[in-house]
Amino acid sequence: MRMSIRKEQGNTMIKCSYTLLTVVVLFFTMAFSRSANASSTDAIETVGQGSINWTVGEVYATGIGAPPPNAVNAAQARAMAERAAMVVALRNLLEIVKGVRVDSETVVENFVTKSDVIRTRVAGIVRGAMPVKKNYFSDGSVEITVGMKLSGALMDAIVPGDFGRSASLPPLAPQPFKPSVPASKPLQPAPVPQVPEQRKEPAKPELLKREPQKPAVQQPSPAPPVKKTEPASPQPSAEPATAQFKGGKATGLIIDGRGLGLKPALLPKIVDPQGQEIYVGQVVTRTNAVEQGVAGYAKDVTAAANNFRVTDNPAVIRGIRASGAARTDIVLSAADSQILRDLGNKGDFLQFCRVIIVY
Repeated sequence: MRMSIRKEQGNTMIKCSYTLLTVVVLFFTMAFSRSANASSTDAIETVGQGSINWTVGEVYATGIGAPPPNAVNAAQARAMAERAAMVVALRNLLEIVKGVRVDSETVVENFVTKSDVIRTRVAGIVRGAMPVKKNYFSDGSVEITVGMKLSGALMDAIVPGDFGRSASLPPLAPQPFKPSVPASKPLQPAPVPQVPEQRKEPAKPELLKREPQKPAVQQPSPAPPVKKTEPASPQPSAEPATAQFKGGKATGLIIDGRGLGLKPALLPKIVDPQGQEIYVGQVVTRTNAVEQGVAGYAKDVTAAANNFRVTDNPAVIRGIRASGAARTDIVLSAADSQILRDLGNKGDFLQFCRVIIVY
């Protein structure tokens, strides 16, 4: 009796485990399927046999497999075609991941070629990509699309260990530049040298009487040439502030970089006109950067404002130009740079990577 009860309990636990595993697999498949059907306002970059959706932070690749001619039956042919399509899709995905821009100077492949550890980790992460779509054709061939997240495991493998500020330290507030002046002794008035008085000698009578000289006739000197003064060219005025903000406490940041030629990356920077970094490494911890991604991307300011990443009260600031070799960094005007620093000191939206860049 007891043996039968234990056997029934064991079977029930096995069934529950299989049910839970099925639910988890379906959840992730549905999540990637929803992401694969991108919105028209998503920032999508087409690369080779796949694409990168920078809005949701996912990368996709497609592979096609054909059934072998020596298959025993249709079921075996389909299974072998799916397996071949999966192999091709994962190979294409690895190539796309290698070309992902990390910052303005490097791509993922730069890290992969420098370190065997990183290459092994990246390859293992790509092999774990989930299939998000399958298409079956009349000739028996199969097309499979696989997808994976840019944040999480991939960012953890790529981002250096010393990236970002320490979690135990507050974010660094930019200090105004003050030139260092060495300490000096108080100045003492220098002694005035005493000049000896010169005695005047009595005038001696002239021995010979000089003839009076005729006064020289002075010729009028020519007038100097008159220089024509050209009107001074107007000096370029400082860029005006463009920040739009409802007031109160900012919950996020939207950078409007349309028309600047920006390109998305995993670790973009926001700098002032002097090149001093406002956002990313001095503000964000490595944990937040890895888990959430430094920034999201969008093609429309309105869609970015409605994105959950920046919640309900974001500040919108216009960039003045793109910088860096790959044009992944954004330069703000001096006025907007100060506004962003002030907003960042009052809130924590920069620390939690609540940033969307529109390009």
